[in-house]
Amino acid sequence: MTARTNVRDRGYVDISDHGLIGNLQTAALVSLDGSIESYCVPFFDSPSIFAPPQGGHFSITPTNDFTPKQQYMPSSNVLSTKFLSDCGVGQVTDFLPRQSRANSTKPNLPWLVRRVEVIRGEVPYRVECCPAFDYARAPHKTELVPDDSIPNEAQQKVLFTSENLKLDLRYVADSTLDDVPVPEINFEILYLPEKGHLGPGAHVDLKLKEGQVVTFFLRTPPREPP
Repeated sequence: MTARTNVRDRGYVDISDHGLIGNLQTAALVSLDGSIESYCVPFFDSPSIFAPPQGGHFSITPTNDFTPKQQYMPSSNVLSTKFLSDCGVGQVTDFLPRQSRANSTKPNLPWLVRRVEVIRGEVPYRVECCPAFDYARAPHKTELVPDDSIPNEAQQKVLFTSENLKLDLRYVADSTLDDVPVPEINFEILYLPEKGHLGPGAHVDLKLKEGQVVTFFLRTPPREPP
């Protein structure tokens, strides 16, 4: 599979061109071009929030020509998708954190973790997070709001709110090399009415260099105390 087609326009991907991640409570399909193709929150039998082409998607995909390679990290359900191209090698690592056995009495927090980086060279990425709640039947609103979870950092998060489910998309940007700056992230609202979505998504364009890392967290926020 060699690709550059926009995830929104490419149609269905063969089931054999996916990896599966899970946390014993739900699971997600990840396509070879870096898109979450199926994800129900918080349980296997919950309504989906991602089910393209019309049921939402969460894609992290290079915008140049690439050849993908997908494999699991050793002895784990952590999925690595590499993108090989003339300008560099990128990688997206996906997993759903599993509840610790030591803390089995605490409720499991539904998080989807997506780490994007460049192993060599430079890779341009397009990130789109466009949930469609309740099998794309429920309307939702989308807001860019301040994220106060990281001290001394002025950054935003995306808040998606439907009648029965709330999600937020946060990120941590970093650099593993001293001479490479931390990448800047600036979310923008993305409207896709032609896909039948009943609320907007969010997107950001990245051009990452070797050593730059961005980890995205799509989660169900803990309930606020009364």
